[in-house]
Amino acid sequence: MASNSKSNTKSYDLVIIGGGSAGLTAAKFAATFGKSSVIIEKAKVGGDCTWSGCVPSKSLLASAKASRAISKAEELGIRWRTIGKDGSRVDLPVRVDMKAVKSRLYDNIQNIYDKDDSPEALKKLGIDVISGRAMFVDSTTVSVCCNAGKEGEQDDEEEEERKGEISIQVCAKDGILIATGARPKRPNLDGIENVNYITYEQVFQLEKVPRTMTVVGGGPIGCELAQAYARLGSKVTVVASSLLCREEPEVGKLMQRVFEKEGILLTKSRAVRVEKKQGTLEHVITCQDGQQVTGDVLLCATGRMPTVNGMGLAELGVTLNQYGGIKTDKTLQTSVKGLYAAGDCTGDRQFTHYAGYQGAVGARNILLPLTDPGVMDHVPTTTFTDPEVASVGLTEVEAREKYGDKKVSIAFRRLCDTDRGVCEGNQEGFVKIVYQSRNYKILGATIASPVAGELISEISVAMKTGLTFDMLATVMHTYPSHSFTLQAMAAEVYYSKLVKSKPLLNFLKWLGL
Repeated sequence: MASNSKSNTKSYDLVIIGGGSAGLTAAKFAATFGKSSVIIEKAKVGGDCTWSGCVPSKSLLASAKASRAISKAEELGIRWRTIGKDGSRVDLPVRVDMKAVKSRLYDNIQNIYDKDDSPEALKKLGIDVISGRAMFVDSTTVSVCCNAGKEGEQDDEEEEERKGEISIQVCAKDGILIATGARPKRPNLDGIENVNYITYEQVFQLEKVPRTMTVVGGGPIGCELAQAYARLGSKVTVVASSLLCREEPEVGKLMQRVFEKEGILLTKSRAVRVEKKQGTLEHVITCQDGQQVTGDVLLCATGRMPTVNGMGLAELGVTLNQYGGIKTDKTLQTSVKGLYAAGDCTGDRQFTHYAGYQGAVGARNILLPLTDPGVMDHVPTTTFTDPEVASVGLTEVEAREKYGDKKVSIAFRRLCDTDRGVCEGNQEGFVKIVYQSRNYKILGATIASPVAGELISEISVAMKTGLTFDMLATVMHTYPSHSFTLQAMAAEVYYSKLVKSKPLLNFLKWLGL
């Protein structure tokens, strides 16, 4: 800290370090109960979700989906070709205006930021925002070196020294919640330090659609962005041994077929080395099996790592877990009493909705009597490819390992065998339900569908409330919605149960019951 620093002290019921999904939800929870709170954020309030994750990616995917819909229109009987001067039909290529796509994308970001995340919007709720870096003084006090510039701007060291840092001490009356999120993981790839590459943090800043793009990583981020840029006109190669490998095996096979149809190449082998192509701006990736991939833009989507450095956690005695995140108990309290952590910084499953949930629970456990659990066994997830892939609970393999083969049953239906799937021409997709054979308890589900992210919520509710799979048949669904498939599948199980009880039912009928 500069020797000419100025300091003052402020006190709040709840102090939150990090202004992403977890931090914002925690602050809004506190405001609901009339508690004072402050968010300390070193960059921009809103976090990855608003600025480089959910909002920009889904905006980009919407544009890409529109481009794809135009190219597939004739399959649904919509003619969009024009007549040439000689009377022949001429194809009009889909033109992507990347400037307009980016403009819409950033308008969406700004709209959500202004309405929900900005310091001005939060101030209306009684929530303060301090822009700067937080350093722990003790378990109830942090020192904040405030940014001399505007929110999210970091002055260089000389400028900061010239202006002088403003140091604020912030004290927590009830507790501190760490919600510092995560950042892109550096790929473990020989030669990566010698080439230019981007991550999800920079990909939305591209001024034009790359002629060729290489995506390293076949997880959710890699798959979403690969499909988006391919649909916008880029020649995309995904360097990975498989796609969405944490999902059911049917998912990876399905997405590989979808990608092949859309011209997206998959190496089926992971990257081991990257280098510049001599005399060009291109890169060359060498795979484990010897394949080589050349491209203009290299997008690395190899995961994210918790942001836990630079706050003095070690000196405070905060323990980290095997994932490099902050270790917490079920209530989200760290190894230091009164200090809690929520969201991606814990190294747990990294989803905006889970981070928000944990932020609310963390604030609740700090501010209110008694405690609620903040770590969930089953967290629903959706990858927003086309089709979407959503899952919750156990996979078939996990369920059989836990309960045994004979105690686990599977219900499976292809989307093309459903009435709505036939109407919409859905060739790829399925619904898979894993349940206990004896009591029909739902153990997990995986859905690949245009609306999988919506459908999985119904399964989550059923699992949370204890509604068994067979009884899902008694919940009326509209026809021919995609969700009707869930009721139809459950009905088959319900009828099968009745058939097994036929002798008993016949006896009861004989008694006149």
